[in-house]
Amino acid sequence: MNTMRRIHDIMGLSETEKGIMNVIYYAKNVQNIALETGISRTGINYCLDSLLKRGLVRIIRNNKKRLYVALTEDELIDKLQKAVDEAKIKNTNKKGARIKTTKEDEFIIHVGAREIVPAYERIASENTNERIRAIQHHRSYNELLEKITPKQLVAFNKTIVRNHLIIDGMLNESAYQAYRQEILANPRKYKDEVASLEGRMADYTFFADNRFDHNAELWLFKNTSLLINWHDEVAIEITNRSMTAFLKDMFEFVKKDGQKFDHNLAMKKILVKA
Repeated sequence: MNTMRRIHDIMGLSETEKGIMNVIYYAKNVQNIALETGISRTGINYCLDSLLKRGLVRIIRNNKKRLYVALTEDELIDKLQKAVDEAKIKNTNKKGARIKTTKEDEFIIHVGAREIVPAYERIASENTNERIRAIQHHRSYNELLEKITPKQLVAFNKTIVRNHLIIDGMLNESAYQAYRQEILANPRKYKDEVASLEGRMADYTFFADNRFDHNAELWLFKNTSLLINWHDEVAIEITNRSMTAFLKDMFEFVKKDGQKFDHNLAMKKILVKA
């Protein structure tokens, strides 16, 4: 059984739908599909309508003619992967805790990716024209990719650009070697994510690989700190000026030993090679 047939089986296509998908690997009209499959035009139109609604077929217009073409094997695999990623997030039913100490101060424990991801997005959307400090080892980033969909990562990057936020980030020195290997191995998968970095203001610094080598990362906003462990799916959101200021001072102290680099330029070079 070939890969395409396995994909069709997983997607629950009927034998008639499979027959149509197998002949529209390049654009054809209903008449040509009928000639190659022996299926009635009524049956073809019914199946095409269903396939279009599921996003498995696209229409190409040639003057007044409507031509139909199936998604490629890579596109179908991407579609299945996205469905799996979204299901992972939706099926997390854990709950955290919330403690409000004063009118301004609050401590929230988020448990499960289903709670952490919205908190991550919400905090970024609430800040504008600010410098966000972050410490993230590539080990933690790999864990993040297991919990968040590519679509959500792109949306987060777009929020950063739209709100004019500057990412003052610290990464381990071999992070870009890892990025390069991953992106070059599957450039199609990462294309949108890398493109979403375009126009993002960034000030990045390297630290040694053996530092911060944990399944955890730190994000510092204006008055809020976010400590995340993506592996265990636990995050602590701290809204407290004093504690956030303390962590920012720690960040600046550690940053002095790092090496500056151009994050956006590095990512562009990887994308060009892909």
